Amino acid sequence: MSLTTNKKKLSESGVLGPLSNGFYVALVYGMLFVSLILVTGKELTINVLAIPALVLFLVVRVTEYFVTRVEKKDIPQWIIVGRFVISALTAIVMTFILY
Repeated sequence: MSLTTNKKKLSESGVLGPLSNGFYVALVYGMLFVSLILVTGKELTINVLAIPALVLFLVVRVTEYFVTRVEKKDIPQWIIVGRFVISALTAIVMTFILY
C-alpha cells in the first residue's frame, strides 16, 4: 500500500473509523439542546447534556444491531429518519423539563 492509498482510506473513514448512527444522534441532541438552553437562559450542566446523549446513543446502537443482525443488510431509512426525530424531540422535552 502506498501513502496516498492510506490517506484516501483515512479521509473516507475518519481518524477513529466510521462514525455510527448512535454518535450522530448524540451529536444532534447535544447541538440542539445546547442551543435551546442558551436561548432560554437556563443553566447547562454536564449531567443534563451527557446522560440523555448516552441513552440515545445506546438506544440507536442496540436498535441498529438487532435490525441489521437479523436482516444482514444496510441500515433502513426509518432508523436514519427516526434518529433525528428522537434526538430533536429529546432536546425539546429536556429543555421544557428544565425550564
